[in-house]
Order: sequence, then structure tokens, then C-alpha cells
Amino acid sequence: MTAAQVAAGLSGVSQHVLAASGDPDKVRDACTEALRPHRLVLQRQARLATRLEHLPAGPISLNRLRYGAEVTVAPAVPEEDNFLVIFPVAGKARFTYGRDVADVSPGHPAIVGPYREFRFDIDSAFDQLILRMDRRWVESTARRIRGASGPVDIALSLPEPPPFLYRLLDSVVSLPTLGPGGRPEVGQQLGELVIESFLLAQLPGEPEPALVPSVQVRRAMEYLLDHLAEPVAMTDVAAHCGTSLRSVQAGFRRDLDVTPGRWLRDQRLDRAHRLLSAGEPGQTTVTEVAAECGFFHLGEFAAHFRTRFGVTPSSVLGAR
Repeated sequence: MTAAQVAAGLSGVSQHVLAASGDPDKVRDACTEALRPHRLVLQRQARLATRLEHLPAGPISLNRLRYGAEVTVAPAVPEEDNFLVIFPVAGKARFTYGRDVADVSPGHPAIVGPYREFRFDIDSAFDQLILRMDRRWVESTARRIRGASGPVDIALSLPEPPPFLYRLLDSVVSLPTLGPGGRPEVGQQLGELVIESFLLAQLPGEPEPALVPSVQVRRAMEYLLDHLAEPVAMTDVAAHCGTSLRSVQAGFRRDLDVTPGRWLRDQRLDRAHRLLSAGEPGQTTVTEVAAECGFFHLGEFAAHFRTRFGVTPSSVLGAR
């Protein structure tokens, strides 16, 4: 899974806010509403042909934006209320955030926080997938992870994200296909999980986490089983157990030789197998079972199911 694949999927389910708009005021206003307040300056008398797609999911939104012209984007207010993670799909740009400068192109993402001034110098071919994260959710999630409050400062240039983050973003893209209204409560939970997963990959961990007693590992397992059908934030698991996330992870590795996330996925797959085995073709569907077991991306569900059981979900259902 890549940024380009997530962006391509977004085109089929998002709100098409702008479709090749050439009106600078309209472009600025639409991007301000979807992303953040800013000033837009056209370079070399360029003519805009801006496309903007927008998909909200609780405390995040996924956006695809291409100006179609050389532009400079600068702040309109001193301090922002969001973080923007930019995954380039095509073209190139130069981003400035405070004193940091980064050349941004496919394979070289960036993050712009809310604390310092920013400037984007963008070429006409620049196409980008933008993850917008609510500042309050980012700061509160970081506080739960680190055990301390304060600004969430992450270097402007980001390494290529781990594949699981792209798969999680693709799950957000898949939400509108699950039924009327796109299941907003699941969107909220998935949005929170995206923020947590992103921060866990970026923030330094505790040097030596205290091991969780087995009783707390059991409590974590019970909590995960009670929330099997929901996107689960591991920081919520740690809070339920009265300990840190790193300690929960260490306890699972010690007692079960597996991460909490992998253990949860296996429990979901086992439940899905039981439901499919007991289901009636024509009355039960693979899509319904996947959603009931906490999987919101059918392709990922089918791949994990086949890896664990050696067969496809539909073949288990069809064996009835």
C-alpha cells in the first residue's frame, strides 16, 4: 500500500470540494475550510486548475489536493489548530516550518505542526495526499503515550511511513462503502486510531518500560475482547489497565510473545472464522462478518484470513 494507492481510492468516495477550479478566492476559501487558514499567492501569473477532495473521519480528515499551478501558501493566523501530514503523490515542493526546510516529493513526506509559521512553495505538478489531525487529539494522545504534556514537536521531514499506516488510512477510505452514512461512530474511532498509530511511529518510547503484571495483561485481553468489533486505541487499553502503553506492550511480549495489536487481530480472525462457519450462504455475507469482527478493509481481512487459515473467507461460508 502506498500514498498514491490511498489517494486513488479517495477519489471514489470523498466529497469533491473543487473540480479544476481557477478562481483563487474560491480555492483559498475551500482549502481553508478543509485544511487551515492561509494566504495563496500565484507565481508567474499562473492559472489555477485546483482539485480538492475531502473525507472527514472524527478527529482527522483525508484530503487530496492539486493546485495545477505554481503557488506559494503562507499562514493567515499566528497559530493553527491542526497538524498536516503531507504524502506527495507527484511533483515536488519546498516546505518551510519555523527554521526547518524540506524538499518534498514522492517517498519524502513531511509534517507541519500548529506552533510555528509555515510556507509551501509548490510546483504545478505537485499532487498530495494530506492527513489533517486535530491539534487537541494529537496533544492529548501524545500525553497518554509520553506521560507528559507539552508541544508535539516532530521534525519537518518524515521517513516513509510503515505500511500499516497506509493500510489504516485505506481503511478510513473504505468506510463509506460499509453502509448508509459511512458509520460515523466507526469513523471517529478509526480517526483516533490513525493519530495514535502515527504518533507511536514518531515519538520516542520509554527507555525501559516497567513490565505489566500478568493480572493487568489479562485485564487488557478482556478489554480487547469486549471491543473486538471496534477500532481500538491501545492508549485506551493502557488507561483501562492503569499503566503505560509501552508497559502493556512489554507485558504482552513477555507473557504471550506477541504484540497487543497482533493478538487482537488473531482474536478477530478466529471469531470471523467461527461466524463464517456457522453462517448460512445468502443470509450471511463476508462483508458483514468482517465489519462485525473489527475489519473495515475487505482486502486486508481476506489476506490475513488466508494467511491464518489457508482458505478464503468465502470458501468457509460456502462450505455450509
